[in-house]
Amino acid sequence: MVKIYSEVKQLTVREFLSDGQYVIPIYQRNYDWGERETLQLLEDISDYAQKNSNPKYYIGSAVVFVRNVNGTTYFEMIDGQQRLTTLTILASLLKHEGKADWFKQPNLSYEHRKEADEALRRLQEGMQSEHPAARNIVNVYALLKKHLIPVLEAKGLDKAQFADYLFNQVTILRIPLPHDTQLNHYFEIMNTRGEQLEKHEVLKATLMSKLQPEEHPLFHWIWEACADMNSYVQMNFSIEQRRIIFDDQWAELRHRHFEALGEAFGKDNGKLIETEEDGAAHTLNSLFEDAKKQVRYELPNDGNSDDGTPDRFGSIANFPNFLLQALKVCYHDSEFYWPEVDEAIKLDDKGLISTFQMVLKSMADEEERGRFVRFFIMELLFLRIQYDRFVIKRESINDAESWSLKSIRKYDNSNKVKYVNTFSSNDSEEESENHAAKAIRLLEAMFHVSAPTQIYKHWLNAVLYAVYREEAITRSDLRERLYDLARCFMLDVYLAGEGKVHRFEEIVFRERYEPENRIEEINWRRIDCGCNVHNFIFNFYDFITWQKWQKWQNDPKSQNNPKDYSKFDFSYRTSVEHFYPQKPMKGYDCLNEDVLHSFGNLCLISSSMNSKFSNNMPKAKLANFGLDEEVRNGLSLKLLEMMDVVKVKGDWSENEIKVFNEEAKQRFQEALSNQGGRETIPPIGHDLKEGKE
Repeated sequence: MVKIYSEVKQLTVREFLSDGQYVIPIYQRNYDWGERETLQLLEDISDYAQKNSNPKYYIGSAVVFVRNVNGTTYFEMIDGQQRLTTLTILASLLKHEGKADWFKQPNLSYEHRKEADEALRRLQEGMQSEHPAARNIVNVYALLKKHLIPVLEAKGLDKAQFADYLFNQVTILRIPLPHDTQLNHYFEIMNTRGEQLEKHEVLKATLMSKLQPEEHPLFHWIWEACADMNSYVQMNFSIEQRRIIFDDQWAELRHRHFEALGEAFGKDNGKLIETEEDGAAHTLNSLFEDAKKQVRYELPNDGNSDDGTPDRFGSIANFPNFLLQALKVCYHDSEFYWPEVDEAIKLDDKGLISTFQMVLKSMADEEERGRFVRFFIMELLFLRIQYDRFVIKRESINDAESWSLKSIRKYDNSNKVKYVNTFSSNDSEEESENHAAKAIRLLEAMFHVSAPTQIYKHWLNAVLYAVYREEAITRSDLRERLYDLARCFMLDVYLAGEGKVHRFEEIVFRERYEPENRIEEINWRRIDCGCNVHNFIFNFYDFITWQKWQKWQNDPKSQNNPKDYSKFDFSYRTSVEHFYPQKPMKGYDCLNEDVLHSFGNLCLISSSMNSKFSNNMPKAKLANFGLDEEVRNGLSLKLLEMMDVVKVKGDWSENEIKVFNEEAKQRFQEALSNQGGRETIPPIGHDLKEGKE
């Protein structure tokens, strides 16, 4: 008898991975989740597992089309295949960790993609596919294996607790489409943008409800200006509005209080909003309705189209996340502060609305809630200005992208703007970036690319907190604060011994960024563990290497430095590779595992380069990637140093790896033992000469 699945059903992850057979049809795109999506899923689940007050976590829905073929019923996945595939991979990992013995075989298959089927089956059996078509599946398994323990340790969880919560408390809504559904029509509807209100639009209406109607226009315009994260906030106001809100250079706020800014607009003939169509008379109901209809309130046409700036800059954070970043920063030192509420504010936009509701509920009455909303909208604007000034953006000029740290300035006697280096000595766009300013930019990029997810950007919270408390922060102060934050991350999180791992939230709000753990307590097993080494460790190594090279360059005794790291920058390198391969080519020896998986033999490369590296020997990798200047400029500094050893020594064997590993550990110790990294040692291999040991 054919079983009928016609009802909407809420399933736990264990039930979902056990109940029925799921098929990914040929018309669906390939599995394409990367580090960002994978780590966000892991963070989401572990975060809710940490909260005893959340017995259930709804992870989303799976839309399916039920098919019956020759008496067999299966679910054709219409929406949700990326999440289901990732959960299947995670279940395989936990099975090999002894926490999912019930998971006998995947109940997911790909129509006409046998390589993907084979990859999932092999993972479940403890093996890995080497087929290029299955690379994403294998890479995600490696990512989960690498990050599972560090994420759980940061949340105070063990694998058993996580697995129990994942399989028994995390739920999915399986939604079968009616049998007469025309799938083409469904896809057309599903892919239409703007079907639902954004969470921040709902939040906006909620906060506005705490204000008087006459206060709505000002709140509205500030909120909408801050919401566009891919331009400088000043450019999201009309010229007349900028004149009232900002100083003559459009750089600083004229008023820090909502009432004072409202009064300034009141005295200036209503320059805030001139017509009802601009949003002056929008009720809360109309805001909801307009959002549903994709109505967007446009800025008045002031003839200032600037220079295409919205396309020029790209933000590293989205608006919902920035709202939580701002809330965490400004609430911490405010008159509204309650320790329990502060602790509950998390940098996860899944809880955007509930977090703000919690803050509002903690207040005595509606009057206090109104005061908070007025306070928050002005602090939001102030922090957006600081964010634009002190936090890196992705800048695109002439089809080339790079990290930038720039501030906006208005040209004299003009309504046009220019973008200058934030720590520039003058207002010239042409002035080159100095060493200290570049160090700040590199440090921020180091933090960002190590954990590029939109949520839990704790380092960003630290930067915003610093510039919030110290508006006129100096270049050297910010650089040293970022560096010392990195030292705390290294010693108190990534290299911490068992039972000595600290939470990021606790580190960020320290009065001084001084590690709690000592150098002598470094757990070197955290870097000598093959592909499980955290990306941040590699990137921190690259930064201190660049820093030492920079200082070495300026040493008059070292004028013959053959290295050039001037074009180095951080990028999304997410794959850990063994320089001497795990499975060497025929005719080459396998290395002892302790040496093979040591930090000295590991490097961080991009996912695209990972496939090119393959199982090539170090000499071949040098020939293919280490001799072309353009290719070298895109590699990590650690990999360049390793290639330079091969170039000089002619080999990369067990002895070279051991020497490199010890020198790398020495470099870490030197860098982590002093605030600001003021002392230096030469780069590894700097004194190598042709034929010299």
